[in-house]
Formats: sequence, C-alpha cells, structure tokens
Amino acid sequence: MASSLPRFHCAHLPHPRLAQTPCVLDADESHHARKVLRLKPGTAVELFDGQGGLAQAKLVAYEGRSAVCQVVSMERFDPPRPRVTVASAIPKGGRAEPMVNQLSQAGADVFVPMVSEHSVVDPREGKLERFGRHAIESAKQCGRLHVMAVEPTRGFDALLAESADVRLLAAPGGGSAAGLGERVARAGRVLVLIGPEGGFSEAEQAAAAEAGFQQWAIGPYTMRIETAAVAAAALLRYLATSTRSSQGE
Repeated sequence: MASSLPRFHCAHLPHPRLAQTPCVLDADESHHARKVLRLKPGTAVELFDGQGGLAQAKLVAYEGRSAVCQVVSMERFDPPRPRVTVASAIPKGGRAEPMVNQLSQAGADVFVPMVSEHSVVDPREGKLERFGRHAIESAKQCGRLHVMAVEPTRGFDALLAESADVRLLAAPGGGSAAGLGERVARAGRVLVLIGPEGGFSEAEQAAAAEAGFQQWAIGPYTMRIETAAVAAAALLRYLATSTRSSQGE
C-alpha cells in the first residue's frame, strides 16, 4: 500500500460509515507530525489503524500536544493468508529490536518471544512494550495495514501445544519440507519455532516431533537467531503468495 502521503498510526479510526469524523493522534504520532515533519494544518495525510483500516485524511489543527485529523474517506482490507506466527528465542545485546522490525517487514503476523532449554534472554514487560512500538513503526515505514502482534513470552512446551495447520521447527539439516508451498498456501495459520544460539536440545527436538512439528532447514548454512527468524517469515510469505499465484488464485 505505497503512498507518498505522510503516514500515521491511529488505533481508533472511525467506522467507514462515520467518515468525516475527527480523530486525534496519540502523543508520539502528534509529536512526529508537528516537531519532526513540521506539517501544517491542511496537509493531506494517510492514517491506518493496524487492523486493516486505511483512511485518507487531512490534518486540521493542533490542540495542545495533540494533532487532530479529519477523515475524508476510508477503506478496510482483510489480513493476508495464512496467519504466520514466528516464535523465536531472543538474541543477546541490541539485535532483538531490529529483528522485530525486520520480521514485520518480512510479513510475519505474530511474533512470540520464546524461552527454551538453551535460551539466554527472557524478555520482560518493558522490552515487550518496546517490541510493540517497533512493530508499529515498521508498519508505518513498510506500508503494511495490519500491525504485527507481539505476544507475551511463552515457554517451548507451551508452544508445542499451539494449534496450527502447518507447524515447523527450524533446524540446520532438518530437511527441505517437500510440498511446503502447497501446504502453506492452503493453511489458515502457520507456526514456526526458531531456537536460541545453542539450538534446540535433543529432548526438545524429540518432543517437537512427537507433537507433530516438522523439522525445516531454512537454508544450507547455520544462521543467527535473527537471520533465521526473518528468513523463515519471508520464505513462508513468499511460498504462500507464489503458490496461490501459480494456481491462479
């Protein structure tokens, strides 16, 4: 949904039948409009709510620290299929937040921080909130209409109980998952687990196999956590799109 207009996240867009209703940007978005972009009242802008709503609007005023916009027209779009969930261990240092940004760009719908046997990072609430802000900023930048959800941290065993039409465990040498494109294209939800730097333990791999997860070698080489997570999201989104296109859907 590329646009040349300044683009802002507004979580509470009016219903399409109530277009022309004013909406107020939050503090961060208002600051960006006024202090960073220095937009003047009367400027045309694009607003999205992160749930498929896209509005053409006009910045009409600044009231205190808030930017007030007038919606001119609005559309609503369905989310892409399938719903791709990436559950991943968190890398050390400053690599996690760029990973969240890139997962959003690559097309992941849900990101779940995962704690497994060899994990070294267990993100707390403050880090999860930052992940959520990065997901919104990424959506603004890359043009997606549905903001990637960031869910609470879950343990490996809890994730094994998650339901999905396609369930994958990323593992070097794990196989190419023959026929994956058609399975992903038909799926409503896909779940892929990305392990920590030490990989999944043998016990975890056995438990995943017993739970019905298929081992998947994303590429020929051993990848860092963030590389594997982003590559998995991009490949799954590509497989779904290209397979349906080749089938004429």
